[in-house]
Amino acid sequence: MDCRALTAGPTALPAWRGAVMAALACALWAGIGGLSHAAELSAEEKLQAVRHALAQEALRGATQVRTTAWIDAQGSLRESSSFRSGMQVRGVRVVAYSRDAQGQPQARLQVQGSQDDLVKADAAAPPAAPCPKTDALRHVLGLEVHLRGRWSVDEEHLQREAVQLMGAAWRGAADGRWQLIDVAAAQTQASSASAYERLLTGAGAASAALNWRLLLSLETVPAAAARSWLPWPTTEPTWMRLTLTLQSARESKPALQRTVDLPLLAQERSWAPPRLQAVSRSQLQTLVQDWSKAIGERLACEPVGVQVLHAAGEQVHIDQGSLAGVQAGDEWLVSDRRRWPARVLESDAPLALVLARVEQVSAHQAQLRVLAGPSASVKPQWQAWPMQSR
Repeated sequence: MDCRALTAGPTALPAWRGAVMAALACALWAGIGGLSHAAELSAEEKLQAVRHALAQEALRGATQVRTTAWIDAQGSLRESSSFRSGMQVRGVRVVAYSRDAQGQPQARLQVQGSQDDLVKADAAAPPAAPCPKTDALRHVLGLEVHLRGRWSVDEEHLQREAVQLMGAAWRGAADGRWQLIDVAAAQTQASSASAYERLLTGAGAASAALNWRLLLSLETVPAAAARSWLPWPTTEPTWMRLTLTLQSARESKPALQRTVDLPLLAQERSWAPPRLQAVSRSQLQTLVQDWSKAIGERLACEPVGVQVLHAAGEQVHIDQGSLAGVQAGDEWLVSDRRRWPARVLESDAPLALVLARVEQVSAHQAQLRVLAGPSASVKPQWQAWPMQSR
């Protein structure tokens, strides 16, 4: 398009008005042309552009270079070098696709990542910025309640009410970084569903999706000393010890652990089971709020681990579903966790990355179809992370 044509000829507009309209028309035409160039990119070209952009992103951070030299059987000196990047990727957002002057595909990315692994080990490094709250995925936590010790009949009523109250408080405490499910309820629902329903919904795979477990233990605390010497009856509150443990399925050491003792104060009710007083109910709700805040802070910079369950041809099944925020139609990157993104700068890195699209989603799993890249190389336990392109 020749923008000068807008101000040329006998019907030309005044100079300043024509110049403004010409500039707007040229900008509009350039935008349309850029979109058409992006639309012309094939899936292979999009993957090529993302690979190049991620390599450039890795170069901005710390890179560890290891060189090994040896003498072979013929007496020749051999050398081998490896490049390791500390970049951690939580998700990738493609701002725009384009082509450079040579026609090569380009991608402008916004990479969501945690702190650089190589910089993290350096005590002199500046503290990392707070992790954003705009992640495409959220952690799925399975809540398990364990009752320990002996409970009297009256104590069981108080304990049951405390569990129900805390369960409701936990369900409303999620901050967008994590989603809580009741493991016992999920297992009951899965066992009652038919085989056909489990196949459609993925209900039988609930345990595979739980990379995190929230264990809540309740037990009675015995009285410090018996007061049998008193000539009148005494009423002592029931002390309950609550222990919270946040456990990752991939780590043996708990990620978070808290313990507190609380008194369960009962209301006096004639001919009715005892109930918790308002002060005890308030203490339990406050405790859940404090613990949920600690969980959010612990998981803030923790990437949501998504891995491949199995792959066949162009079909790839991952171990997270709608509960974690997976949506049909989204594009994902699937990679060998041993080589990408840690070894993104090595020559064979392109063999360990594919572009896929989510086709079917259940609560705990999703099925993807490979759009570009070596689909035959995808193996179980490869990692997957979302690429938001819209």
